[in-house]
Amino acid sequence: MDGSGLNTTDLAAELRKAQETIRDLEERTKFILDSIHAGIVIIDAETHKIVDANPEALKLMGVSKDRVVDNICHSYICPAEVGSCPITDKGQTVDNSERVLLATDGARIPILKTVVPVKFNGREHLLESFLDITQLKLLQERLELLAATDSLTGILNRRHFIELSEKEMNRAQRSGIPLSMAMIDIDYFKSINDAHGHTIGDLMIKALVGICRDHLRPYDLLGRLGGEEFAITMVDCDLQKAFAVSERLRERVENRIINADGKEIRMKISVGVAELSDAKESFDSLMKRADRALYTAKNLGRNRVERSSLPPSPR
Repeated sequence: MDGSGLNTTDLAAELRKAQETIRDLEERTKFILDSIHAGIVIIDAETHKIVDANPEALKLMGVSKDRVVDNICHSYICPAEVGSCPITDKGQTVDNSERVLLATDGARIPILKTVVPVKFNGREHLLESFLDITQLKLLQERLELLAATDSLTGILNRRHFIELSEKEMNRAQRSGIPLSMAMIDIDYFKSINDAHGHTIGDLMIKALVGICRDHLRPYDLLGRLGGEEFAITMVDCDLQKAFAVSERLRERVENRIINADGKEIRMKISVGVAELSDAKESFDSLMKRADRALYTAKNLGRNRVERSSLPPSPR
């Protein structure tokens, strides 16, 4: 008997019961962790070595448990975060962030990760859980692309064209390199649409965009401003070169034949070109000058390219 009134047999029974309870808890915990559809790893907070990982984590990393255990966590999770662990290095109590998981085949998988400090057997550990958000990121990129492009042609929409063109203009003004803009309008588009239908109108728009893509440089910006109106921002391009490019586009468009219900339709465009005048001119001013040159081309008979004169110098 001991001081508690239990004999040796009773103590042994109590010990066995306690051990069985611990084993049962460990088995239940393992079952829960293995059943969760999220990657979970347990990391020694001091050494940053992986102590354990559930099947989902091993699947994402593309490794077996015996390969990952006792290896530094940064070999697989958050490879760019060595020395900047949010918990041990930055003193956070919880980390919820987007990070990168490095699979053994070299794939970099975007993950949404949560880290919390925990104690196991009296030693500090980190419990990390993460979800593969590859599809979410792809969807996000798709939505961003849809928000930035014209649905019919796939080129920049008005908002994004202006946004990117303003950036190029600011860069040109800082560096002193020339920049020009061309405004394009399909001649008699409404009449053609009314006579042959919107399907033919869409074919004309797509044909124009295809010609522009074939003859512009990769870093020129092409946007659809609305309807049959388009604009091009040409970087490192003065007025003379921009005029020559626009004239070539006009000629290619004029020679393109579109077949519509057995009829051959020729498309023509009018173009207005303007060059950025100096470091003080605004984007709105440049765009308006190119637009005025476009209307001059239309008023002079269409199917032509007209240049904008420089704005008057401020006094």
